[in-house]
Amino acid sequence: MNRPTKITAMVLASTLLLAGCAATATDDLVTSAQTSDSSTTATTESTSSTTWSDSSADIDWSALPTTDVTLTDDGLAITEAGTYVLTGTTSGQVTVNTDGNVRIILNGATIDSTVGAAIQVDNAELTVIELATGTTNSVSDATTRSDEEIDGVIYSADDLYLTGDGALTVTANFADGIVGKDDLSILSGTIAVTSVDDGIRGTDSLTVVGGQITVDAAGDGLKSTNTTDVGEGRLTVSGGQLTITTGDDAIKAEQSLSITGGTIDITESVEGIEAPVIAIEGGEISIVASDDGINAAVSDIVTSGLAITISGGTIDIAMGSGDTDAIDSNGDVTISGGTIAITGQSGQSGVDFDGTGTLSGGTVTVNGTQVTELTGQMMGGGGGRP
Repeated sequence: MNRPTKITAMVLASTLLLAGCAATATDDLVTSAQTSDSSTTATTESTSSTTWSDSSADIDWSALPTTDVTLTDDGLAITEAGTYVLTGTTSGQVTVNTDGNVRIILNGATIDSTVGAAIQVDNAELTVIELATGTTNSVSDATTRSDEEIDGVIYSADDLYLTGDGALTVTANFADGIVGKDDLSILSGTIAVTSVDDGIRGTDSLTVVGGQITVDAAGDGLKSTNTTDVGEGRLTVSGGQLTITTGDDAIKAEQSLSITGGTIDITESVEGIEAPVIAIEGGEISIVASDDGINAAVSDIVTSGLAITISGGTIDIAMGSGDTDAIDSNGDVTISGGTIAITGQSGQSGVDFDGTGTLSGGTVTVNGTQVTELTGQMMGGGGGRP
């Protein structure tokens, strides 16, 4: 697999700026439509050029061709670097296979694939999907496919960034909504994902910088899944507005999870936030969970050093009935700041830990009563539990 250029999400968010349009000829640019059993030429209406400033990544988009494409049911196969502005409707696929950088601008596009993923990136140095300002776009996938490893409506084997001020509806009929096998970053946009399995999944990392994101998933909501490489499997939320309804865990990372900002509303989940190491420094977080609200638990790669650290933010946790915990660490819990309000029933555990519990700052209330120390037995609960 080609390892793409690594770009800091915060830098990219501030540098990916639409600067203007200018007409240029790109007769050498080859694009072709491709489905599972046919390949024909896609309709290319014009080749106007759009420039992005991206000095941090040394990508000069103005030096690459820009092609306006009206989609047909033949789909589109992208085999050259550059910018592709997509309009129209297709029941085919948009595929990417190139060693260069590719930007796909959805400009009022509907991709309802009947053969597999709607957008499938097999290889690219970097792929950026931009939602054009003021447009509404939608993508959906087929319920079956020949290669079941391609398990997302939008699927990228390399780094993937989503940005723009438009709207995107993602309907996952096979498995997951948006999948990045390396780093997946969401910088902006209004994105609604409905999925029969997981909503948004990055492997090495999942980073949310901004945008309005709604996820309704039968499986997990947002997750980062690398259990092989130490230091990967990271999930970070630094901004944006997230509304998550799931049949399993709402936000989950296999190695580490960090929340420094944004608004997170978990309306339904089994466990709200879960990772071996969790750090919450800011943000407004509301959690409804039938099991643990925030849970530090072992994964296939991290079995020690489990911890929940809260130093800021506003957190409201509503616990479901039964043997549940609002904050549950199979290691340590450290609270030094923030405002935490826990609502539950007698006999449940507001804060549960197997290691040490430290409360040195912030405000913690359980059913309206402020607590001054972490005993592991608030609300009548007690003892560490898995």
